[in-house]
Amino acid sequence: MRSAADREQTPPRGSAAGSAENPVSEVRATERDAFLALGPDEMADSVRRGGNVTTHMVERIRLLATLGRPRTCVPGLLAYALGYSYTGVAPSFRVVLGAALSLAIGFSANLHNTATDLQEDSHNLPGRVFLVSKVGYDALLRVCRWLGAAMLLGGVLLGAHFAVFMALAVAGLHQYSAPPVRSKGRPLLGLWVFAQAVVFPFLFGWTTAPGDMLSTLLRSLSSPWLGHAPPAEAALESYRYLGMWFFLTLWFMAKGTFKNVPDFEGDRAAGVRTSATVFGTRRSAALVSTAVTIAAYTALSGLVALGFEKPRVLLALLWLVPVTWNAVQLIRADASAHSNRLLKTDMLLSSGFIASLLLLVATTWMSVAFVLAGAFLLFGSDLFGLDSRREAHVRAPA
Repeated sequence: MRSAADREQTPPRGSAAGSAENPVSEVRATERDAFLALGPDEMADSVRRGGNVTTHMVERIRLLATLGRPRTCVPGLLAYALGYSYTGVAPSFRVVLGAALSLAIGFSANLHNTATDLQEDSHNLPGRVFLVSKVGYDALLRVCRWLGAAMLLGGVLLGAHFAVFMALAVAGLHQYSAPPVRSKGRPLLGLWVFAQAVVFPFLFGWTTAPGDMLSTLLRSLSSPWLGHAPPAEAALESYRYLGMWFFLTLWFMAKGTFKNVPDFEGDRAAGVRTSATVFGTRRSAALVSTAVTIAAYTALSGLVALGFEKPRVLLALLWLVPVTWNAVQLIRADASAHSNRLLKTDMLLSSGFIASLLLLVATTWMSVAFVLAGAFLLFGSDLFGLDSRREAHVRAPA
């Protein structure tokens, strides 16, 4: 079933929205059709030159929310709550600001990627490029800069630890797709930087109330040489946090391999080296992604084996059944529109997994509140069509 936003952008022929009785919608449809008729290079150049189409301020705000893809920010929000749970500190107003900044990481990264990936998106997601033309390329860059400044200020308000990691996060999300690093064009580095979309929020959870966790970990690691080990219980909590950090890194790197498969043809045409395009075919990339995904999820059992987490967290691995099914469908998919739908499902499954993990690690009212907020954000985004990777935006196969 198509969302209201999809219907607005592609009015059916013969309807009031597409007839002479509604000239505004007719003009919009004409603008969109003319834009999408351009070749990929012409499309990207047109946007960079500032050839934006007719729009108004309220619509631009909605389009910015669409380009920010709030549904993809849910795992980061839940990772923040998971990180905070290890501090053992009661929630305060600082958690609200920390959660907002964690959401901003994914949102800002999506806006940056949209601005820098015009060439690839002109092949893969021309509908998204059209949205950029409506917002205005220069306006999008200004929003990215102001949002980055606001995030840095928010980090400073939460203390030195938070500010340091926020500065690293802002630099990393920018360099994911922008030169000189442009890590997304380096297969392994790109996956690691992509994983920071949940790793930094997880770190933000700790730095909201840093306590002695870091110093305890350092004293524990150096104790064989310096001979002053911290209390065993405190050391275990620090190791638990480190173990979960390692798992989340592996888990979201694996998600990155899945995410790159739907863009295989467009990225290859644009000359971008990703974890998918290093393989000869889309199917080969999907096979490797499936194997990596299964391995990453099952790595959670290692935390239980080491005594870092209670056996009940293994219940979260029940998500591996639908995750594997979805990955198998990706292997079979041969059209970008089909694989794009599977990518949307993967985000839903990933959000469900980390929500379950949060509730199993920390069964508290705060965890429940974060899960409900994440569900509201995910399904609300779908309801109002606030996603620039909908089927309407994917290039139809030739």
